[in-house]
Amino acid sequence: MTSRSLAREWDPPPPAIATLLRRAVEVMLEEADELLAAIDAASFEVNRELLELAPGLGDALRAAGRSNVMVWALANMRKPGLPVPANLSPENLDFARDVVRHGFDETILSGFRTGQNLALRTATDVAFRVTDDHEALHELLVLMSQSIFAYVEDTLEGITATIRADRAQLRDAASAARAEAVALILEGAPISERRATQLLGYDVERAHAAAIVWSDEAVTDGAIESVTNDLARMSGAARPLTLRVAPSTAWVWLSGGASSGVSERLQPMDGIRVALGRPAAGLAGFRKSHQEAAATQRLARRLPLRSSLTSYDEVEVLALASANEDQARDFVARTLGPLADAPAEVRATLRTYLRQECNLSRTAQLEFAHRNTVAARLERARDLLPQPLADRTLEVSLALEIARILVA
Repeated sequence: MTSRSLAREWDPPPPAIATLLRRAVEVMLEEADELLAAIDAASFEVNRELLELAPGLGDALRAAGRSNVMVWALANMRKPGLPVPANLSPENLDFARDVVRHGFDETILSGFRTGQNLALRTATDVAFRVTDDHEALHELLVLMSQSIFAYVEDTLEGITATIRADRAQLRDAASAARAEAVALILEGAPISERRATQLLGYDVERAHAAAIVWSDEAVTDGAIESVTNDLARMSGAARPLTLRVAPSTAWVWLSGGASSGVSERLQPMDGIRVALGRPAAGLAGFRKSHQEAAATQRLARRLPLRSSLTSYDEVEVLALASANEDQARDFVARTLGPLADAPAEVRATLRTYLRQECNLSRTAQLEFAHRNTVAARLERARDLLPQPLADRTLEVSLALEIARILVA
């Protein structure tokens, strides 16, 4: 029997055991910071040599570990004891692609096994705290062990398949050489502009505007290339550099950096999106513009979709404010207080009101609501804020923007 079939075949637990499991998961979530810190420390130690070679993988490994814990926990809060599907979230898939980009193999996934063992140890400890009934405790431990092991096995199977598929695309020697050169530049490794230009077949001394073209779903053959070609044509780039890093993702550098006006002219294509960095010159600009495009992509995935193209200029404040997610969450909680848990329309109305320089009439028009309704929502928002709105309009406005990407 494979791990995937195991994850789909057991029967739902009795109601009493399901209730105990939900309570155990609640305790684990309350103490999640300690578990996540332990997983980070253990995973980093297991992969210490690899991370010394590619320090940039650390953030991706940390994000993947957090995602794996939270996906399993939240699934069991909703449906305690039922099989949890493999976690093929953006965090895990991005991590898998980073592994390929840096030239590593599946051995780096050993950190996931370490996380599995720590999670099981924590779950066992919590199980003893939520019941002292020996028979119920035995059933609970068996169920938690079965669920965690099957979930991790399925997740590893999915990530490994992604790594192998992505690596297969890089077997071409020229593509591998370009990928290696790009990785060196992005990591700030010593490489001359002359050597980088030779390896890439692209003049790195010029100004560049970096873009990431991607879809979170499977796309038809040629779709990514079509959007990439449109970008190059509309930006006036004579010879863009394109690196296909996954079946549905391409990194692009538009030589010349003429990216203004692209968003107005780019024809949207179903499911395909573009994140655009600002123009900058040389190797440092090559790296900086791509970093901005990556930050833009991270936020674009979480923000309400307004268009198929998002530029760094649109999200710069959010990118800076949410770089440290834990600190950003603390800022939102301290600034908004009870408003953070208020109905979404109350927060949305206050956000529009502040963006419209506190103009009630324009806010009502944009919210498609009567002035009295808007006024009532604003009064409700003021009552929920821990400090007077007039004293902290900038902080409240920023907290509302950050909450849009962190609350989900």
